[in-house]
Amino acid sequence: MDLTPRLAAIGESIDECDVVADIGSDHAYLPIYLINNNKAKKAIATDINKGPAEISMKRVKKYGMEQYIEIRTGDGLSALKDKEADIIVIAGMGGILIQNILSEGIDIARSAAELILQPMRDSRLLIKWLIQNSFEIFDGEIVKENDKFYEIIWTRYKQNCYDEKSIDMINEIFYYKNSPAVLEYIDKKISEYSGIIKHLENYTPKNKERIGECNKELMHYKEAKTWLSLNVEQ
Repeated sequence: MDLTPRLAAIGESIDECDVVADIGSDHAYLPIYLINNNKAKKAIATDINKGPAEISMKRVKKYGMEQYIEIRTGDGLSALKDKEADIIVIAGMGGILIQNILSEGIDIARSAAELILQPMRDSRLLIKWLIQNSFEIFDGEIVKENDKFYEIIWTRYKQNCYDEKSIDMINEIFYYKNSPAVLEYIDKKISEYSGIIKHLENYTPKNKERIGECNKELMHYKEAKTWLSLNVEQ
């Protein structure tokens, strides 16, 4: 089974785990890939709604993998038992939603050897929450898929690793510094925010606030680009 670039990056990073749980599984594509490529002995694919879970079950049966992939209906990590999964994947959701899922199932999240998270937005807020809750971020990647960029975070719970001083200096680009697509991603962000600011030049008071927000983001990515040029080994 061929995966999209973002799911392929997640799948390729997993190697010989016992149980992987894919929360909000997209029709069980990733679990099927992992079992088919001997990267996991067992997989659990969950969805909050019955309809998508039934579609996942049909796909699992199509590939004859009922013995290795279990489909469950449940909200977030509540579908899992404590210490049941070595690796937990939560991909294709907003960063705030991922944060809420982890917060509501914090004991299960802490019990996993590894969490692989792929937020569609608000990655900075998610990273801040992870750091505040003693989750060590040990890898990150920017993946380009067609004309879109996706952020992937590899993390795990590590007791007492929280550094309060680092919270106000979070720049998510630090975690993606080794990604081949990171400079292209930053340039796109700079272009996007510069375009918005130019479009709102004749602003009303409401637009003035939005311009201030965009200028802040523009500076964030310009600083990240400067930092990369000074600190990343060529």
